[in-house]
Amino acid sequence: MIRAISTKIMAALCVAFVAVHIALGLLSLDVVSSVWPVLLAMTIYIAAVIVVLRPSPGRLRLRLRASVCVLMAIAALTLLVTSVLPTDRWPGYASWHLAATYTLLVALNIRGRFLLSWVGVMLSIIMNTLWASQTTMGFVGGLMLNIATVGWVTVSTGIGHLLRTNDRKVGQYRADAEAAADWIAAEHALHVARTQWLHHVREIAGPALERIADPNRDITESHRLELQLAEAQFRDEIRGRVLATAEVVEAARNARQRGITVQLLDDRRQNLTPRMLAAVSEHVVSILNQARTGTVTARARPQGGKLAVTIYAAPENPDEATLVEFSDRPPEP
Repeated sequence: MIRAISTKIMAALCVAFVAVHIALGLLSLDVVSSVWPVLLAMTIYIAAVIVVLRPSPGRLRLRLRASVCVLMAIAALTLLVTSVLPTDRWPGYASWHLAATYTLLVALNIRGRFLLSWVGVMLSIIMNTLWASQTTMGFVGGLMLNIATVGWVTVSTGIGHLLRTNDRKVGQYRADAEAAADWIAAEHALHVARTQWLHHVREIAGPALERIADPNRDITESHRLELQLAEAQFRDEIRGRVLATAEVVEAARNARQRGITVQLLDDRRQNLTPRMLAAVSEHVVSILNQARTGTVTARARPQGGKLAVTIYAAPENPDEATLVEFSDRPPEP
């Protein structure tokens, strides 16, 4: 859409021109040989103006059917007005249909129907020139009648091209600005995420690292265990990602304190649905709380396979192994 000029302003200007044309035609009724064809032409003109100014939902370009109706209206009002104009002298303002024609064609041109507007120009030239050739104005005079029509449509075509070029540039500038805003937002989000992660690491590992850095303090086995649990928690949060909910991380920490080997692996790289994630977390926590020996592995499977998540508990006794599978496809009704 042409955004450089308000659509309401263009419509108001067109209505003002129409009012002037109708007024000039009414003031020149004494010149024509019959009034009724002129009044009918004015009615057709007003209807064509309503059609060409009627907004189309979400777009400026006029529909093809409406554009053809406008061309038919131009032909009709030209035939009606020229049929009652005097042939022995210059008709003056009684030939208001010329201005009416280029007003409609300019509106048609601005609304994106460039080819049809120039078809209308050629139609107007042919019809007016043929009429003038049968009067005292002659063929040359008929051609001169169309100077204004050709000039106005040429100007509107040029202005329309400039405005559409401006629209493309504005659209490009807007797209660039939105892309820059998205990049800034992404960078800000990344900065926030990094800051939160550093705060999280400092909160968990900070006390233990301070004890290690203090030469006056000895590192006990409990301190070593605490460091191992912190390292395992970080590994769970990095490698387990979607599976590393707060409940699962806490249950994994408690299980490791009992000597259980816990592995949380995310090969999916895509979030689970909230409902599935809640079910998976519940099962992982339950299995970890029940485990007393062996290994517990929870893995988020790559998307597209039959399984979304598998949980495998392998105690020292193989007969007591547990396997829980979550399908990646919704259950059939």
